[in-house]
Amino acid sequence: MKMKAFMPIAAAAMITMGLTACQGASGGNSGAASQEQEAGSGMTEITFWHSMDSVFGEITQKQVDQFNETIGKEKNIHVTPVFQNWPGTDALMAAMPADDIENMPDVIQLYSESVNLIRDYKRTVWTEDMLTTEGTMKKEDLMPGTVEEYSIGGRMIGMPWTTSALLLYYNQDYLDQAGVAVPATIAEMADALPVLVEKTGAEYGLNVRVNQYELENWIETQGASGSEFGNNKNGHEGYMTELSCVSNGTLDKFLTEWEKVVNSGAYKPSKDSINEEFAAGMHAMVIMTSSRIPTISELVGDSFNWGVAAIPAVSADDIGGAYPSGSGLFMMDRDDEAKKVAAWEFVQYMASPEAQAMWLEGTGYTPVNVKSQELESYQTAVEAESRLQVPYDVLMQSGISVIPAFIPNNSTIDTVIKDAMLSFGDGTATKEETFNAIKDGCAKALEDYYRANPIE
Repeated sequence: MKMKAFMPIAAAAMITMGLTACQGASGGNSGAASQEQEAGSGMTEITFWHSMDSVFGEITQKQVDQFNETIGKEKNIHVTPVFQNWPGTDALMAAMPADDIENMPDVIQLYSESVNLIRDYKRTVWTEDMLTTEGTMKKEDLMPGTVEEYSIGGRMIGMPWTTSALLLYYNQDYLDQAGVAVPATIAEMADALPVLVEKTGAEYGLNVRVNQYELENWIETQGASGSEFGNNKNGHEGYMTELSCVSNGTLDKFLTEWEKVVNSGAYKPSKDSINEEFAAGMHAMVIMTSSRIPTISELVGDSFNWGVAAIPAVSADDIGGAYPSGSGLFMMDRDDEAKKVAAWEFVQYMASPEAQAMWLEGTGYTPVNVKSQELESYQTAVEAESRLQVPYDVLMQSGISVIPAFIPNNSTIDTVIKDAMLSFGDGTATKEETFNAIKDGCAKALEDYYRANPIE
């Protein structure tokens, strides 16, 4: 089955015109000028679209520069990075209906919620097909969960590039003062929250806003081998058209346990300046992505002892852990075999041990290449900040059982879940009302989406 996607032609054309101007301003290479340069120099020019800014953009540029100066120089390949606003799909969506290969990238960074855009697209170059080339990267070089994260029907459509894990951050000094251990389950956490507020300087025992990302992690880490958030293996064996967690009992089970947190009276369900509030001692525990580790380390300094751990499980016998969240690299076929080969060289480099190790110290991202751990740079970073090893261990704990869902209308589903869980958290909705709000809201959102974008 394939999904039809529709876009007004006028809107697509306007975005395409904007893209052409943006590429010119950003140094992107396309059209006659690029062809003339390639013909004259023997250099194969490829374009890489990404949505990384700030320190993430700096590391991305460093990776691109190192490729151009090493493998690129050796094989006459030059990569030009072009920044696209997150999530980086608007310009591609504009070019696809008109098959405008001049305004497409050779490589694009996408997040899991955008995979549905290209899974049936004729110009998508599947990573699985390139892996068959002699002497290329092997799946075994990558974290198993990240391979599964970008696989459909057992075949890799993209290459994992950046990854992180949802973690529990805790103030160890507060836990020691209250005489409580790092909670392994939600029930243990709920019991500890009022004690932490009573016996320490914390205003709240826990701060986390439960959005789709957080809920999905708690759903999928249930059971001895993980559970489905959405049907068809979270959209990896066909399209996700409904929430499996509604029918398989995992949503109700989570809400039953989370009600204990809500009733503790020591939980903040909204998110303001969570980094700064935790660093100021306002919360004993917070739940955030592992990419915040360097930020929290800088903010806290030596003011108190803190640590990170896997998020508390719904039940003690659950697989636990977390799913790999982040982005992958995807290749486009622009009717140029040399560009396709060059793009594959670049993608492999970006997932190499050396390139991946660059993420660790600067961002807290976990290298997707397991061989990165053998490098001195990785070992030095972990020695300096031991908490950076935790997300890798948490992700390996879940293996291939816990993977993000390919949700076609992620932002809409996220809004439904966020609003329902906020009402539950602040006490204005019961557990039953929250369950129904998520069930009915997500069902309608998915129904509306597939009515506009039917599956053939």
